[in-house]
Formats: sequence, structure tokens, C-alpha cells
Amino acid sequence: MRRTGLVQIGYAAALVAILGVTGCATIEPAPGTDADAVSAGALPAELPPAMDIHTGEVPVTRESWNFSSYPGTRLSTPNYAIHTTIKYERFLARLPVFVECSLDRYRTALADLPRPRRRLQTYIFRDRRQWSAKTRQLLPDQASTFENLGRGGYTTRGTSVLYYIDWSGRDRDTFAITAHEGWHQYTQTCFRNPLPIWLEEGIATYMEGYRFRRDMVVPDFQPWNNWERSRALGDAIRAKNLIPLRELLDESPQKFLSEGKERLLVYYAQAWALTRFLADGDDGRYRDELAEVLSDAAAGRMIPRLARAPAVLAYGGKSRVTSRTGPWVILGYFTSDLVAFEQQYLAYARSIAR
Repeated sequence: MRRTGLVQIGYAAALVAILGVTGCATIEPAPGTDADAVSAGALPAELPPAMDIHTGEVPVTRESWNFSSYPGTRLSTPNYAIHTTIKYERFLARLPVFVECSLDRYRTALADLPRPRRRLQTYIFRDRRQWSAKTRQLLPDQASTFENLGRGGYTTRGTSVLYYIDWSGRDRDTFAITAHEGWHQYTQTCFRNPLPIWLEEGIATYMEGYRFRRDMVVPDFQPWNNWERSRALGDAIRAKNLIPLRELLDESPQKFLSEGKERLLVYYAQAWALTRFLADGDDGRYRDELAEVLSDAAAGRMIPRLARAPAVLAYGGKSRVTSRTGPWVILGYFTSDLVAFEQQYLAYARSIAR
């Protein structure tokens, strides 16, 4: 059984996802750091006419590449530079289409969002030993923290560093982590205002659900198709162990980790449910507002808007709108009545739980 959750390390310094015994992390760019600096190659304004993600027609340049003494492959697509030491041909054939389809989903599923200005760098290693070596190279001061994780990877400054976590020849979990971390990769690269942590992680979980079509190349993304999140949500409901909305919005994942792994899994299941509620619940009642949040964050308008929102001012939040925790986005974009909003959200969460 695969179980997924997230934890924050060092508050806004690193986010770690736990997938069974699996970890994924998001490391925020340091203040003043150009999130594109580690990406390779400026992109043309228009995509090549030969590209059609709906049919899996993605131009790919395949070259030999080595990481230290390990032979590998560099796959260059219109929007990605992928470096991998994985040798499974089915995985290598699917991967370029999967990441390009994922990027299209990030940009269109919830709002009309910008295309990256540079290719996104992704490393997917054959095993944990190679991943650890790359981590020591990129993050020497934090490598020991990541080496204590289970399976998974992390994203830093727009670059994702993952490794193959499935059994030989299978790829379900590896692609799920690629989709999750890809959202962090995208927002680090393209958003001028960072999203609140609960929404950043909620959308990343929203992007996890998928299945491949009959052609076994093009993925269908299905946010509801996430058994691990819905089961964790159902377990919490049956145990009467749900996290109150204000606590969900106010606290960091690290706090929930301190209460135990299961509590952490509940946090991420509820972030998934809350994002689905905003996107699809109550006949799309809040979908336009969610699109506004994402468009404003990408353009750098979210923080200024929150700073002058009447409901935010009424809650005394003007000086705290730059924090990545708190109810400010809910108050500034969705509703001033948190009590009624929580009841609506909980009713929806119960309807999607297993």
C-alpha cells in the first residue's frame, strides 16, 4: 500500500513528502535567487509545430550523458532537459511525454498560467546511491537530512532530483512523484509570489492522480484517482481525527510530523481534499477564485491584493500576508466566513473519502 504525506523542515526551507517509506522534498529558492538560474537553455516564444501532447507527439533529442562514472541519457524536449541513468526503455519512452503533458496540465487545469522561460532541469537516477551523490553535490549542507529519508526526491531552485522507486520495469510511483515534484518545479520557476504551503502542497497532490491511456504513452490526469489520499482522509474521518481548518491553514507540516507520521498523512490528505473542493466542489463555486489566486501569484499580484483585502485587514493580517501559513488567501479570495466555509469543505471531504 502506498501512503503519501509531506513535512516541512526548517520552516519554509524544505518540504519533504513521505510516500510509504518514500520522501519528496521542495527546497525554496533563497531570497534574491533567480529560480531560472539552474535551468538550461532559453526557450523560443512558440512551441514547435510538430508537438502535440494529446497524441504523444513530443520532439525529443536523445544523447549520451554521464553522471560521474555512471552512463546515462539526456532527453531534451521543448520544455525540459531530463538527465537520467535509468535504462528501462519503456520508462524512457514514456518520460518525455509524461513531463510535457504534466506541464500542460499545470498551466491549464486550474488557470491560464505562463510557460517557463527556460527548460526545466530534471534528474532521475537509477538508484538511491546515485541520487545521494547528486544531493551531496547540489546541497552539501543538507545532504545528511535527505539521506535519512525513504524513497523519493526533492526540488530546489526549479530543479527536480528524483530516483526510480518502483520494482524493476514498473513506473507507477516514479511517475506520481515526478508529477508532484513537477508542480513545485513549475511554481519555483514561474511564480512571482509563492503560494501558501497548504495550497502549494494541495495542488501538488491534486496533480498526482493519473492513468495511462490504452496507447500506454499519453497519461490521463485524474485528481480523484488517488487512493492513498482518499483512504487517509477516510481513516481520519472514521477516527474523528480531522485537523480543524484554521489549524490546517496556520500550521506548518513540521508541526504535524512532530505529532507522528499518521497525523502528517492526514494533513496532506486534507490539503488534497481542500484543493479539490476549491477546484471542483459545490458545482465549481470557487473555481474562478482559485484561478485568480494562481494567476495573481504567477504575476506577482497576490501579495498586494491580500494586503488591501477588507477581510484580511479585519483579521489583522496585513503585516502577515507574506507568510506562507495562515488563512489570508481564503479570506482575500474566497470568503470572509471561515466557519461556513469549513462546513462546506468538510461536507465535500466526506463525499470523496474512502
